[in-house]
Amino acid sequence: MPLSPSESHVVLSTVCVPGVDVTEDQLKTCAALFSQNYSVWAPSVDPPLKAGGRVRMNATKLRAQCLSNPEDSVLVLRYKEEQLVGHAFATKWACGTDIVGWITQLVVVVNERRKYIATSLLQALKDTDWFAGIAMMGVVSSQPATCHALCKMFSGLPISDINLDFIRQVATKALKSSTVQYLRNAQLHGSLFEDATDGSISLANTEYFIDHDEPNAVLRHYIEKKQWPLGILKEGHEFAVVIPTAPLPA
Repeated sequence: MPLSPSESHVVLSTVCVPGVDVTEDQLKTCAALFSQNYSVWAPSVDPPLKAGGRVRMNATKLRAQCLSNPEDSVLVLRYKEEQLVGHAFATKWACGTDIVGWITQLVVVVNERRKYIATSLLQALKDTDWFAGIAMMGVVSSQPATCHALCKMFSGLPISDINLDFIRQVATKALKSSTVQYLRNAQLHGSLFEDATDGSISLANTEYFIDHDEPNAVLRHYIEKKQWPLGILKEGHEFAVVIPTAPLPA
């Protein structure tokens, strides 16, 4: 989306913070941004969660989910003037002889979306020393745009050209070797991994029951253009994407 004349002079900046240097104040700010902009709970959630209520995050939970291994993690912050408009957490771990990099959280302020903020966060991540030696990048996300941005940034290809055979071959072992508990516990679902007949192709059952109205609206856009290869989005699931960071041998 082109910038309006009033936005053309706005100062945008990106800050990359090694996991060991992330402060409590930064975690609190990111947790607040998540709570205000991420999503709402699905109609099927059980009490004490409330259908339609905002999905909340606090600094303690954020640290546990995204900075459990700070030496292998990084936080990227995107600012518009002095206002935080998006952030991305990532971590990495060994998987056999390879290193897996993973986006553990990526959130953009609602009224700042479709302005390439997610792309700028991923580009900054790719330019850090943290990225050196990583053989594959992955994400589990209900947001088709996040999956597409990851593919474009780290493989140079749109989501429509993603290598499904690569996901089939590496996704299970990549997740099972993860140092992040919710990823390690996630069960893969879809025709890449089992005899699925429900229209799913590459999903991770993270038991994260958020409302899918928004991602399904975006998903329909990709499907109408015949640009979506990962199948349907089921309740409690997220799309599972893993891509090589360098071209595979022919």
